[in-house]
Amino acid sequence: MEQKCEVRSVWWELSSGGPCVLSKRLIDRHNEASFDPFSYLTVCYCSPEFDRSDIIPPHIRQDRETLNYLVTGLVDPPDLQDEQADGRGVSRWINTVGGLKQASPSQSVYVLNMELWMKVAPGADGGGKRWEFESEFVPLVRTSGAQVRVLCGRYQHREGQMAQHPLGTVLLDVTLCPGGAFEYTFPLENTNLLYVFGGKVFFGPEAEENYGKDSLLRVCGGKLFASSFETGGRFLLFSARAVSGQFPAVCPAGALVCKIAK
Repeated sequence: MEQKCEVRSVWWELSSGGPCVLSKRLIDRHNEASFDPFSYLTVCYCSPEFDRSDIIPPHIRQDRETLNYLVTGLVDPPDLQDEQADGRGVSRWINTVGGLKQASPSQSVYVLNMELWMKVAPGADGGGKRWEFESEFVPLVRTSGAQVRVLCGRYQHREGQMAQHPLGTVLLDVTLCPGGAFEYTFPLENTNLLYVFGGKVFFGPEAEENYGKDSLLRVCGGKLFASSFETGGRFLLFSARAVSGQFPAVCPAGALVCKIAK
């Protein structure tokens, strides 16, 4: 059974002006040692003004690989716009499954921007590479209860563009349908993280603990079982071997999913 536990960490809430409604730095130099090989992770919930040109790529370095991922959603057609939504006649996305959920969608907008940096071992492939993905163009696996977008690694019959990664890295964007479920087995030697950014997700076969938007979780090696009920849910999955070659920090005995304290 999965138990909830708190792990001390540092979240930096950044100013939300300009293209971001909310921006958070979840991993940086203050706590990166706990998340090897992931050295930097930020998320930005996009405002209507957000544009891809707002993203400033970091400096190229041979000891790291960087990834930017934009998640798109949908808004209502003009005849269904809600002028009360933001004062300008545009209905913003409904946070049920991490994007918009409308009866007659017509216009795609950016809803979440993620920036991730990963350490690269000396002499290994990947150093100095920059990847930029948009959710609409990422390989997709549809199951009876979920939609899984494969950014890196492999899931079932689909491979991401970053398929053969030297650290065995797997990066997935998982959308749970209302009442749907998702299973995944993590290697024991990997550092494994989840970031929930939409709806409400229950972890464990008993569905006793649930996590909503803005939850960063550490997952110990083993089988992950995620499910959602009426709301559906959406989360990012990160898994990779540490560059140091050491086993990652583990949760307390008996726990599989540990929430990183805000």
